[in-house]
Order: sequence, then structure tokens, then C-alpha cells
Amino acid sequence: MDNLMRGTWLTALLVLLSVNEVRGQEDSSNAGGKVCIKQVQDYWAAFSKMDADAAVAMHSPKGVYATNSDGSFHKPLKVTSVEQMKENFLTYSGLWKVYYPEAIALSKDVILTRYYLEGLSKAGASTTPYRTRVTHTWVNENGKWLTRSWHFSPATYGGVHVTQSSDFKKQ
Repeated sequence: MDNLMRGTWLTALLVLLSVNEVRGQEDSSNAGGKVCIKQVQDYWAAFSKMDADAAVAMHSPKGVYATNSDGSFHKPLKVTSVEQMKENFLTYSGLWKVYYPEAIALSKDVILTRYYLEGLSKAGASTTPYRTRVTHTWVNENGKWLTRSWHFSPATYGGVHVTQSSDFKKQ
């Protein structure tokens, strides 16, 4: 019995050590993901401050593919200028907050981030709360992580699904 118990403990210890080793490899292989989550937060902080220069500097100079949450068709490739970004600030303003960001490395130079975003949308004199889900692709171009594509989809309260804490549990 004593040898059986020692063997069981030794096996459990080896399994535990190997699990930690695998987790460490996953974390280090997704270093770009950590950078891109910070980029997401920095992007929306720049947008909140209406800092067009900082926001546009995070766009790929090759352009960005976008799909908006308004139900319209996919947008064509667009290279956004600082002046165009300033025009966006006329429609979207206020404090933009990112919730539950995640990053998935698709390759060493492509990171998919996904998150919830809340802010304010203006139409004339009317301002309404805006909540959306975002999938946001970042590419490493010349050593910098830049926005290349994003897709916004409505995440209104109620409707088909009411968000629950279990939605955010890892499976």
C-alpha cells in the first residue's frame, strides 16, 4: 500500500508539473495577444479623448476592412485619414469602455481580439447608449501591431439572449 500511495502522489505531481509547463508555453506564445489587448484599450481610450492622430496611427496604412453593427453590408477596404477620423467623432463621442477582451493568436503575425464595447452614439441632438460585440484583427507590420479588420455586431440588452455570468466561464 505504501508504494502504491507514493506512486500515486508521484504521478499526480508529475501531471501537475507538466500542466503548468504547457500553460507557460501557451502564455509565452501569445505575447502578441497581450500587446493587442493593450492596443484595443489604447485605441478606444484615444477615441474617447478624440485623439485622431493616435487612433489612426493604430490602423494599417494598407487599410482596414470593416463591418458595422448597423446591419449594412461589409465596407470596402478603407485607408482612414486623420480628417476622416475627426468626422467620426461627430457621430460617436463620450467615454468608450472595453469589456471582457480576449486575444487569440492565429499566426505569429496575426492576432484576433474579441470584446464588448460600450459608448455613446449621436444622431443630431439625440445621444443614445451604444453596445456592441467586436471581433478585431491585428497584424504585425514592421514590428507594430496594427488594425487590419474588424466586425461590430449589435449586443443590445434583452432580445434573443440575456448575458449571464456563465457566458464568460472557460470551458
